[in-house]
Amino acid sequence: MSIQVLVGTGDQALSTQLRTMIAELAEVQLLGVENNSTDLLGIVSTHHEVDIVLLDENIGPQPGHDLIRDIALRTPHVAVVLVSEQLGEEVLSRALEVGARGVLGRSPSLEELSARLDTVAEWSRRMRDLLGTGRAAGPELGGRRGRVIALAGAKGGTGATTIAVQLALGAARAGRSVCLVDMDLQTGDVATYLDMVHRRSVADLVGVASEITGAVLADVLFIHEAGPHVLLAPQEGERAEDVTSSAARQILGVLRSRYEVIIVDCGAFMTEGSVTAIEIADRAVITVTPDLPCLRAAKRMSHLWRRLDVRKPEDVSIVLTRQSRKNEIQPDFAARILGMTPLRTTVPPAFRALEKAVNNGAPIRVEHDGFRTAMRQLGEELGVLPVAAAEPRGGPKKAKAEAV
Repeated sequence: MSIQVLVGTGDQALSTQLRTMIAELAEVQLLGVENNSTDLLGIVSTHHEVDIVLLDENIGPQPGHDLIRDIALRTPHVAVVLVSEQLGEEVLSRALEVGARGVLGRSPSLEELSARLDTVAEWSRRMRDLLGTGRAAGPELGGRRGRVIALAGAKGGTGATTIAVQLALGAARAGRSVCLVDMDLQTGDVATYLDMVHRRSVADLVGVASEITGAVLADVLFIHEAGPHVLLAPQEGERAEDVTSSAARQILGVLRSRYEVIIVDCGAFMTEGSVTAIEIADRAVITVTPDLPCLRAAKRMSHLWRRLDVRKPEDVSIVLTRQSRKNEIQPDFAARILGMTPLRTTVPPAFRALEKAVNNGAPIRVEHDGFRTAMRQLGEELGVLPVAAAEPRGGPKKAKAEAV
């Protein structure tokens, strides 16, 4: 299916340039060019086939940024790309704040235009799927119930965020609809791991938690190019207090009704929101490194959950990270200290590979076979990924040679 693009500009030179370039893109169809904001908004509102609007910031009579906000409110599945004379972080941030999906210079190369259209078209398609799944949590959704996996770190630096991000990416690669929620409300950095710039967060859903619609979610969620939908923690740590237990329960309930898998990064510091996620999750996981301070911290955390009547220790899963045969503490000894049995899957140290992937903004490309295998096995063990068919002992059977 071709990408349907509408251009909004009163600049004849820019209109001619974009028409010419779009004509060279085989999978892109130009629906038309509107030279004022009134006609453009009318076309977008009534023609449901529009995927992308290339919007000149100088269009009138309505200012470009106000028009972006109106389009986002009326048709949240339409991706708007602002065409601007200036490029930079400030211009991009302002555009994203009002609902744009990106910024393009006034004289882009054909490759730049094609890449940007491909990226935002994928966002538009996924947003259409999201808005078509239902209205809110409830019986009208046919009893659909996604699987919630909550991860908490016994202390900082144990890999809870890394594993949450990798599980979400793996689930998306497996074709599952997945939402990654950063419920580490004071110090969450999922946005950093995924190299995202997004101004909306879970705190923006608190005021409408009892009546979240598809359009509201579309305005708050970030759709990563690798597939997962992402609900971020607030940039201002003090807003963590806004996410009450009641609001977190309602928000996660809506997400459960719309996604097959919901991965929640709860961090190492417990708030009302993260504790609620731990309570309602299908699996609650504590990430632990193989050292005594961390193991004791995990034990204290599980006992805290029990005292708060959130989760019983026997209903908590432990995953050992940075685990190596050279470590002094091995899984059986960790189990004795914790009084809980760790998961079968352990995660090997992969410092350099993870550092390179995160610094390059490409967490999906971790060049470490052992780590990738561990993430796949962990996803299978937690029910995030389908279990791969086991090979027969001795490896795959060889086909019999045909008689000559």
